[in-house]
Amino acid sequence: MEQPTSLRFYFDPVCPWAWRTSLWIREVAKVRNLNIDWDILSLQAVNKGKDSLKETHFKSEKGFRIMALLRRKYGEAEANDLVDKLYLELGQATHDRKEDIGEDSIMLAALKNIGLDETILHEAMDDSTTLDDVMSAHENIVAQGGFGVPTLVLQENGTSTKPAFGPVIDKVPTGEDAGELWDRVEWLMHRTEFFELKRSR
Repeated sequence: MEQPTSLRFYFDPVCPWAWRTSLWIREVAKVRNLNIDWDILSLQAVNKGKDSLKETHFKSEKGFRIMALLRRKYGEAEANDLVDKLYLELGQATHDRKEDIGEDSIMLAALKNIGLDETILHEAMDDSTTLDDVMSAHENIVAQGGFGVPTLVLQENGTSTKPAFGPVIDKVPTGEDAGELWDRVEWLMHRTEFFELKRSR
């Protein structure tokens, strides 16, 4: 059987572009042999001290700190699955229902929906080292060249491709259409000379 492709997907829950791309990559995993590892890149940290820093960028901190705590409390595979589910809940809340994911009530509802106790929120926020873990994860991808979300990194045979920003998509492809887009994105990511492809908005 062909070995699955391993992809590390970097996101910030408040980013609508990363949200659309995450929905697409979940569709890809249904039609391609793809393992997705979910990881964080903080827009708050990226934009700190800049005019581009927005109030919404601060709303991801609770979710990020909970994700950091989950990685401590659970094994790698289970933690990744929980981070995936929590991101899905937070994305639906903020982008589909226009709820404030910085509010405790919204976060507690998301935790309940994925089968986690509400004490996780308090434990994550009461422990300052969860923020250290968030910043460490963020700084790790920034050091590799990551600068925004979504960012994709392919991991094969112990090596990783250079981080790639995007793809930024307007509509979310599904089924084989999603798979075909992935085939082309994956091919481009392996091309070391590839830099950028954009359209005007």
